[in-house]
Amino acid sequence: MSDKAKTVSAVIVFAVGVIAYYLLPVYGYWVQLAAPVVGGLLGLGIYASTAQFGQFRRFVRESRAEISRVVWPSRQETLQTTAVVIAMVLFVGAFLWLVDWIVFSAVRFVMG
Repeated sequence: MSDKAKTVSAVIVFAVGVIAYYLLPVYGYWVQLAAPVVGGLLGLGIYASTAQFGQFRRFVRESRAEISRVVWPSRQETLQTTAVVIAMVLFVGAFLWLVDWIVFSAVRFVMG
């Protein structure tokens, strides 16, 4: 079976589980709740056999390996960078407030 057919089958199985959820309330809450869970697990099982899912697993594995190679900043570097960002935000905010106040005052003076 091709990957496309497996993917379509997985979606159909899951959709049948969701539709069964709405059609089975007369059999009780647990039966109704089990329908989409079983449909989702069966659909996931079918999808797990596709090459696309294999590529996704390889991507996750490689991403984990790449994250382990990242050089994370120390606590001191993080605090210093945070302090610089906060200081710059306050400075730019005060500057923009001052410019706004000057322009507003000039417009008010000209308009009377």
